[in-house]
Amino acid sequence: MKKIFLLISVVSIAMSCSSDLTDMNVDPKRPTGTKPEYLFTNAEKKLVDQMVNTNVNNNVFRLFAQQWAETTYPNESQYDLTARKIPDNHFLFLYRDVLADFYDARVMIEGQAAVTASDIAIKQNKLAVIDVLEAYTYSILVDTFGNVPYTQAIDIVKYPLPVYDDAKAIYKDLITRLAADATILKTNSADPNFGGSDIIYAGTAASNAKWAKFANSLIIRLAVNISDVDAAYAATQVQAALASGPLASNADNTKLAYLTTSGNQNPLYPDLVTSNRNDFIPADTFVAAMDAVAPGGDPRMAKYFVNSTTPAPVLPPGRTFIGGTYGEANVFSTYSHITATLNNPVFPGTIFDYSELQFLLAEAAEKNLIPGGSAVAKTYYDAGITASMADWGVAPAAIATYLAQPKVNYLSPLSGATYKEKIGMQAWFALYNRGFEAWTSYRRLDFPVLKSPTSAVNKGILTVPVRYTYPGVEQSINGTNYTKAASDIGGDLMSTKLFWDKF
Repeated sequence: MKKIFLLISVVSIAMSCSSDLTDMNVDPKRPTGTKPEYLFTNAEKKLVDQMVNTNVNNNVFRLFAQQWAETTYPNESQYDLTARKIPDNHFLFLYRDVLADFYDARVMIEGQAAVTASDIAIKQNKLAVIDVLEAYTYSILVDTFGNVPYTQAIDIVKYPLPVYDDAKAIYKDLITRLAADATILKTNSADPNFGGSDIIYAGTAASNAKWAKFANSLIIRLAVNISDVDAAYAATQVQAALASGPLASNADNTKLAYLTTSGNQNPLYPDLVTSNRNDFIPADTFVAAMDAVAPGGDPRMAKYFVNSTTPAPVLPPGRTFIGGTYGEANVFSTYSHITATLNNPVFPGTIFDYSELQFLLAEAAEKNLIPGGSAVAKTYYDAGITASMADWGVAPAAIATYLAQPKVNYLSPLSGATYKEKIGMQAWFALYNRGFEAWTSYRRLDFPVLKSPTSAVNKGILTVPVRYTYPGVEQSINGTNYTKAASDIGGDLMSTKLFWDKF
């Protein structure tokens, strides 16, 4: 009896000290709560990391655009996507690490009380910025795979096996969302959004204008992409976004400034420097084209590439740099190398820039999405080249000389037979180090003319891939919806064109 009484006393004392016995299982050093700002920052960084890294497990877009080649292991430039589960990783990072955190941040912010007019405006701004980045992320998923989970995505409790939405329908909904976001951010221009938690535009009241410009620029990108399947709709959207105000200069570029501290460096730094692997070199597909466009080559080449002196590469006559053979194993020391600029841990990661916008508008002018035809297209084309060169530090005099070259001058017959060739080639040059956008520009314009390398052809891959195949995990876990999606887009193949890729 004494033992029973003693036991009851001990339990009573314990319960009186704590209202919940489960508190004993809580590790105070591992907090279970978080703030929406933390989730937002994490998602923002993970998104840019995925788009700018060059880890072949995650991102092979520079290879698909044939701007870079590989050395020891050329599998990815031979279009082997499955050995490293590259589509799985890309899909997973964007849904799990990016969209899921944006979703949770949104839910938390929506649940916060906002009393004053300023509080309400700040809350609206935060939700609009999240929405812009969500729209960007979904656009990347569509432009990678085609039909993807959208209306049932992220909420795994309600939709553990989400359906795949029609890619064109997703595009149009994204454009509607982006236009609404731009309006909100411009209306609430006197109030900040995420403050220091925004590591792209700094989150101040002044940053709202830049977020709105990014939203409008993204609308223009999506509208130009869709223009070959719905020209009237595309024209309306491009003109509305122009009126609302897209990026106005390089100062508005959408980019994340990295830090020197480990874990916060540009992902290129561990990929190219600290790994000590020397896995990548410029592809001669790209280097030779830049070398041929003007005497002495394109002035950006000295910003993009570097020649080793120990040993120095053997340059063909008239060449300033030489790249490796695309799709084959290459000896690193034999070729020109990637500039040390990209080896800087704080080199910014860019997901949209003014140069890209100008080339999109040049294309829009040629497609009559905006008035002016070739004369207006030339103005935008020249502005695209100028913005790219200025961003890479090319001197104004060198830019003017380059624009006057017969193979560059938009009105010269030597610059290309069609507007697609003229714009496509210069956009390819300007989108160096932005592999995904370079690959998208190639798919839309069909320039430059890229060929599947011999090693890929020998494996039965006859053309440059125009999409990723769906993740293997989706085939096994979400099989019914995967099967329907594959059928709806015309087959789950790397050669299956996206809905907007009509030519």
